[in-house]
Amino acid sequence: MQVLHVALPATLQDWRRCHIVVPVGANRPERRDVVSHHTTLKLDIWATREGMPLLHPVDHWLQLRGTDDELIEVADGLVRRKHPLISMDDFYRRLNELAGATGIQKGRRLMKFVRPDTDSLYETKTRLVLVRAGLPTPSVNYPVPCRSGFTYHVDMGYVREKIAIEYDGAVHVGDTTQQAIDAERRRDLQDEGWFVINVTAKQLASSVQLVRSVEAALIMRRAALASQA
Repeated sequence: MQVLHVALPATLQDWRRCHIVVPVGANRPERRDVVSHHTTLKLDIWATREGMPLLHPVDHWLQLRGTDDELIEVADGLVRRKHPLISMDDFYRRLNELAGATGIQKGRRLMKFVRPDTDSLYETKTRLVLVRAGLPTPSVNYPVPCRSGFTYHVDMGYVREKIAIEYDGAVHVGDTTQQAIDAERRRDLQDEGWFVINVTAKQLASSVQLVRSVEAALIMRRAALASQA
């Protein structure tokens, strides 16, 4: 996944070692920091990156050993909004082709949580926190045209209720230009009637308050919509 430039959760990152797949019966290379894995599947080369032959991204995804949420985060990265490696149709097609492979049942089970068009694994983490808490699955990167002339893609949101949940990373801390852009974005969304909830890494680590805030916003907005009906 690192060669494919797909972000990995910290627990799945392994920068010291190189993992390779070889057919059953073939000799395993014995080299320091090289970990080889045997497979009974036919090894079809999907692409070559940086001189390295790669299998289909779904093949590599199934080889990962992580939690359900970690695997969903990586899967989202395969069908991300910018420069996706594959489409959702490609994803399902390859899963069907790999019937019987190790991890295929788990992979199929997790697909109901995978969403295309995300921009970062932290957006996925935020979405999964809400879903695991029993809240509805929000739309991902929903476009909101504003009267200012800009169209913003909210990280995730509840469209009918006009609730946007935006993940704020630490990249732009101290960047006054970016802060001004973010403030204008928030104001434009609010002018269109959107209720904006910003999320930080600290809030994700202790997510009770985040879930309460989103739940309260949904209750408030749905009550307002019901009174207008």
